[in-house]
Amino acid sequence: MQPLNRFATALLLAAVVAPAVQGEVIISEIMYNPASKEGGVTPDAPPCETEWVEIYNTGDKAVSLTGYFLQDGDGKTQALPENVSIAPGEAIVLIPGNQSVEDFRAAWGDGFQVFPLEGWSTGKEGLNNLGNSPSEKNEILALCNEKAEVVDEVNFDDEGDWPSDSPDGPSITLKPDALDTAKNDDGKNWARSEPGKLEAHNAKQTPEYKPEDVGSPGKVAKE
Repeated sequence: MQPLNRFATALLLAAVVAPAVQGEVIISEIMYNPASKEGGVTPDAPPCETEWVEIYNTGDKAVSLTGYFLQDGDGKTQALPENVSIAPGEAIVLIPGNQSVEDFRAAWGDGFQVFPLEGWSTGKEGLNNLGNSPSEKNEILALCNEKAEVVDEVNFDDEGDWPSDSPDGPSITLKPDALDTAKNDDGKNWARSEPGKLEAHNAKQTPEYKPEDVGSPGKVAKE
């Protein structure tokens, strides 16, 4: 067999290592280590209710989210239902399927869309919860479309350039000048949520949530 020339080799590599689809919807805030109720994936563990992920439409057109899902190294959630869309400049919040929208709103307020995703904290093919001790090797969170193409992904960490997650409670949120799929790969462009900064506030005390949780779900600071 004749060896591949450079052009053929390049085509082969492009087919095998396809780049992520560059979308207008990005991951803009991640609550991966809340102080509130959070459990493991074993049958006798309490449900992992209080994690959440915010996504944001940076473009100037509405985007259909039908079939979109979250994925990490363990597995993926089930997909968003039909007829779900995100308007330009809108942020929506994705929560585990074992947390109700009503319970989430009781803690965080309303005025934005919230969607539960089944398969977030299941022990087989699901997301298996978001890692509380993330690293560059073990927590790559991806937002995928209905074709299973990666629209955006964030390899978040809690060391180096990334905000610390200690003590538990605050989310990490994108800074206003970093609202795109490239800049949200860099830990320097994320901040630990603080009350009164970048739209963040404490959660209200509820049976599921503690006020030590801090974030800005559904609100993205522009400056």
